[in-house]
Parts: sequence; C-alpha cells; structure tokens
Amino acid sequence: MGRLLLDTSRVSYEVSVNPVPKLDQAGAQKHDRETKMPMWTVHLYALAENSGEVLNVTVVSAEKPPVTVRQPVVPVDLEALPWVNDRDGKVRSGVAFRAAGLRLIETAGK
Repeated sequence: MGRLLLDTSRVSYEVSVNPVPKLDQAGAQKHDRETKMPMWTVHLYALAENSGEVLNVTVVSAEKPPVTVRQPVVPVDLEALPWVNDRDGKVRSGVAFRAAGLRLIETAGK
C-alpha cells in the first residue's frame, strides 16, 4: 500500500505544544522501525479557511525538533496513517499523523 501524503499547501500550521519524546507503555522513548531514529510527539494547530483542529504529529528525528509553542511551521512529508484496534471486543479506529520533519516559517519582525 502506498503512502497517504497530505497536501499542506492550503493549511497553516502552528506549534501548540512543545515536542516531547514519544513513549512506549514502559515509559521508554520509541524508535522508528526502519531508521532506528527516536520518535517525538508534537501538537500542531492546523488552520484551514473554514476549519481548524489540533493534530498530534509524530516526527522521526535524531534530535528533538527545534520548535516551540506559537511557531509557524510546515510539516515535511505529512502522512496520514489510518488505524484500527480491536481489544476485548471493542473496536477503536482513527488516524495518526507522521512527518519527516518540521520546517520553520520565518515571520516578519523576528
């Protein structure tokens, strides 16, 4: 199955929660299966013309993404990952988001 990359050109993104390590159930930082690099969780405000929501985005990077709250960014290779979990007869589903990185947008006056 091919990757489901999202078009980020009509949406603006702003960091809403600083990056933190993505942890497993034992409290250890998760690492990407393919690259073995650490995984980080970043919450982004995604604002389109008539809507907005907060996305919980996983970023795979050797270093903690150098972004802070309120910084405008562009997610690099933003990917939607649909998931389904069937545990104890309860089916849950959703969409996870993953990016190869976050590119800072320079704003006037900084």
